[in-house]
Amino acid sequence: MTSRMKNTRPHIALSLCSLLLMLPVSATSATPDEATITPWYEVSLVIFKHRNSPTGNERWPTPDTLNISFPHGILELEPALEPATTGDGKTGPVEQAAIPFRNSKPTDVGFQQALRSIQLSSNYEIMTSASWKQPALDKEQAIPVLIQAGDEFGGYFELEGSVTLTVSRYLHMKADLWLSEYIQQVEMIAPWWESTNTVADSFGGDFDPSEPSAAPAYQDIDFGSQPSYSETVTRYESVRTVVLNESRRMRSGELHYLDNPMFGLLVKVVPYEPSTTPASDAPESMMDATPISLR
Repeated sequence: MTSRMKNTRPHIALSLCSLLLMLPVSATSATPDEATITPWYEVSLVIFKHRNSPTGNERWPTPDTLNISFPHGILELEPALEPATTGDGKTGPVEQAAIPFRNSKPTDVGFQQALRSIQLSSNYEIMTSASWKQPALDKEQAIPVLIQAGDEFGGYFELEGSVTLTVSRYLHMKADLWLSEYIQQVEMIAPWWESTNTVADSFGGDFDPSEPSAAPAYQDIDFGSQPSYSETVTRYESVRTVVLNESRRMRSGELHYLDNPMFGLLVKVVPYEPSTTPASDAPESMMDATPISLR
């Protein structure tokens, strides 16, 4: 069994700066009154495992039969801003500027209540939660968001994949996630002095220790005094991988639940009104993008 599926490492090629420059802008001929600003959304989600999964009757494909990978152009969320410190040393809330794909605290009350319910339930184990703002992007321009959560095993995470919001007539949320179970494999590597080759083997025949000229160059080494150490190499092998690959059409303001018997995702997308003053580290073109007609 292979230790991991192929083609699963994310290639995060876009920085936030290059992302902003790639977003569409309105035609230069449009006047300020004629320009229509692209809608923005706040995306909030939580991914969790089922504590009591009925896996006994389920038959999952073996990891070596899966062909899972991260999509091209995947983007890792910018880290959340640290709480602001006032002059008296107290911390206060951070003003959330309209910077796309920055992890932040969700503002929607309905999602906050749903998240709290999951946190209090004994049936679920939360793996990760995130919230970010982004402009409405169509299928050709949509940007997948990297998901990595849970325990880490030799550079691989228990939960990996991506989520992508696309906008056309409706909102569409695509989840391409996989949850893996790993076992540890430890290999012992014998040191060089415990090699099975004998001194005679290294000379290609018999050798007479009574003749000094025949003695090997390392004849003064006392092999009996060498400690019997062995090196170990640890690797991890995925023994089961469960995939959640689903695309859901949704309206803004609706809570949607995507799941399988092992884990699930709760997501809500709500309209967001960015400040009319662009953030200092975002170009003005971000606030003046080509509109997408929504229903």
